Amino acid sequence: MAIQRMADRAPRDKILKLNVGGVFYTTAKSTLTSVYGSYLWRVATGDATVMRDEKGSLFIDRDGYVFRYVLNFLRSDRLIVPQGYKELHMLREEAEFFGLEDLCSQVDKVIKSRRRKPRPRLTRRFSRSWGSDLTKISTDENGSVIFEDEGSDYFYD
Repeated sequence: MAIQRMADRAPRDKILKLNVGGVFYTTAKSTLTSVYGSYLWRVATGDATVMRDEKGSLFIDRDGYVFRYVLNFLRSDRLIVPQGYKELHMLREEAEFFGLEDLCSQVDKVIKSRRRKPRPRLTRRFSRSWGSDLTKISTDENGSVIFEDEGSDYFYD
């Protein structure tokens, strides 16, 4: 027969059903084995023993909702979370548990970028001698407060 069926040409990849903390996922074995030596690689290859639930799914006793982002990382090799996602520390913990160092690094970068930068604060009280002539308050590139008066002299806090 000259025409092969699509199923015959498609690579054979086992479909795995997971129950992660009560949340169910279906994924390809190749997805779980994409990071060599990780916990999920060991689960998918049979190197780690895991329980099965009553339906035969592999049971992993971890946070099922956060696992969504772990699985998406394995599929795309990059961290994808919604804007304003507030459970980054939980995701970092899960990534560490599963042995996904690249995911840990990417989460750490996002956490670091979201840290609030301290705002410059006015710590001096305005004195009568120069406060009445004040026309502009600004900050320089280092975040220091600059007080500018009519005579263009600068006062740093």
